[in-house]
Amino acid sequence: MAALDFAALTSALATLFEDRIVTQINRAVVLANLLPVTPGTGKNIQWLARFGTDVGAVIADGADVSTYNSDSKVPAVLQYGTYHDAFSITGKARAAAAAAGNPLDLVDLFGEEIEESVQRLAMKLAIDTYTGTGATDNLNGLLSASGAAAAISATGSYAGISRVTYTQWAATINANGAVPRALSLALMRTMRRSIYTASGEKPDLIVCDPIQHENYGNLLANQRRYMQDVMLRGQAIKLDGGYQVLEFDGIPVVEDVNHPAGKMTFLNTRHLSYKQLPSPSDNLNMAKGNLGLHGTPEEQFGQQQVKLTARVQPLAITGDALKFALFCYPQIQQKRPNTAGVLEDLL
Repeated sequence: MAALDFAALTSALATLFEDRIVTQINRAVVLANLLPVTPGTGKNIQWLARFGTDVGAVIADGADVSTYNSDSKVPAVLQYGTYHDAFSITGKARAAAAAAGNPLDLVDLFGEEIEESVQRLAMKLAIDTYTGTGATDNLNGLLSASGAAAAISATGSYAGISRVTYTQWAATINANGAVPRALSLALMRTMRRSIYTASGEKPDLIVCDPIQHENYGNLLANQRRYMQDVMLRGQAIKLDGGYQVLEFDGIPVVEDVNHPAGKMTFLNTRHLSYKQLPSPSDNLNMAKGNLGLHGTPEEQFGQQQVKLTARVQPLAITGDALKFALFCYPQIQQKRPNTAGVLEDLL
């Protein structure tokens, strides 16, 4: 009689997975982890921007005053975005996952699906923070592909204010006529100086895509300097264990997979934040509370729990399935565009 070998037995053995599901998806959320989030207080976001070029004057001793100056106060207005992600789980799928007990991450199928939904929603917001078009229900991105609507631009209008009428509303854009060029320390220092000249303030954060981050590191060679802690707005931002951020003249330089390629953005986070319209509180037993949004872990900032939240809401049951959606109503607010700038056309 033949020996019982593995080939003969394998079909009778259970397949056991490791308990943890290992994601292969990069949904890193970087800039949203670094910016403050404040609740909105009205149907939209409004603030007054002051513009003016007048300065004081010399007057003769005892002369009558004949010239009066006043700076212009102009309302800036942004609308909230409407963002969501949804998922559905059948009753049979939940029952089978619980009965199987393996892998452990699928025993609580609802918990697994909502975690994935949180990451998808956070990733969409991370992308639109840079390239949101500003159309109805969309974030008004910092570097919007439409250009004219971008929060950081030298042209067009932002928050309803024209940069033609009010030139002090423009950010500093250093481009090269669509001709690619190498990043250099001189370009970066020119940008920092130009922002200071325009606004009287210097940037406190530089963000770029991974290629430009590597290019900047290569520029420094063995003179490369790192920052143990990222200090923004007088607050320490905790880095993941052992990671050190590159720095440029004391300014942290951070890479973001969602940042548009071939650019480097200089920000002043004292004037840049997310506004979020708080989700309604009701007695309809529909709202299931708010969840903090986060992306997948990455080596700069770990799990990246951000201050943006989403409401978890069950949808109508129309069969043997539970349906849920996450909703949030954010907008990104650049209060002083002239405190920011972009180096463009980089190799």
